[in-house]
Amino acid sequence: MLNMPRAAINVNDGFYGNHTISSNVIFNTVRETRDHGPINTWDRQPFLTDAVQFGLPSLWQHMSYIHHNTIIGNYRSVWPIDHDDGSCFYEDSYNFLVYGGKKNYLGHSKTDHHEIYVYPDVYKPGFGNGNCVGGSTGWNESWTQNICVLYQTSVPYSIGNCDVASLVLPYFANNSIYIPSGKQVVFICNVNGTSTRMTLEQWQSYGLDVGTIVKMAPDTQTIIEWGRKMLQGTM
Repeated sequence: MLNMPRAAINVNDGFYGNHTISSNVIFNTVRETRDHGPINTWDRQPFLTDAVQFGLPSLWQHMSYIHHNTIIGNYRSVWPIDHDDGSCFYEDSYNFLVYGGKKNYLGHSKTDHHEIYVYPDVYKPGFGNGNCVGGSTGWNESWTQNICVLYQTSVPYSIGNCDVASLVLPYFANNSIYIPSGKQVVFICNVNGTSTRMTLEQWQSYGLDVGTIVKMAPDTQTIIEWGRKMLQGTM
């Protein structure tokens, strides 16, 4: 999917869930608009269905899956997968995502694992998150076993109202974060009501990102090889 004015795929109110988006190559989208990504999801309207348990209506939906895609967020894209406006019940995995980080805007129950994020901060320092993970997260969110290669910043996360004591802070664990040579990683979050800049060790002391490592960014060919192996199921 390529060369289009707005998003390539839009899930408008993920009624019932149980959607799958996989094995696509998407680039050159969002050429005439802005403030969204090649894949855009909304969940502005809750629906009462018996999706999860027959005969028992609830607001709980089936999970939807976005996996094994290559998505390049060039032109005016902001996030490769843009989970906007309260999106719920999504599992994103094994995607190779270039130019843009993880987007959560409200909603809940989204998991993100075994992804490769490449240069989320390369050309959007003033718009979009410009980090591996950003947005105003909801509850039951997780970001685990992902690779994120930063191009110029050394701040992996930009989370609205971040507080180490918050019960709705995403669950981070076992990630690999790569930062530019010569920089020190910085995690920014409120501690006792005060915005605090932390090292990885200090961040992990609050039980966050257990198992996560930080290294210097590799060369481009290494990153491409990671993506090839992941998409082919050999990594």
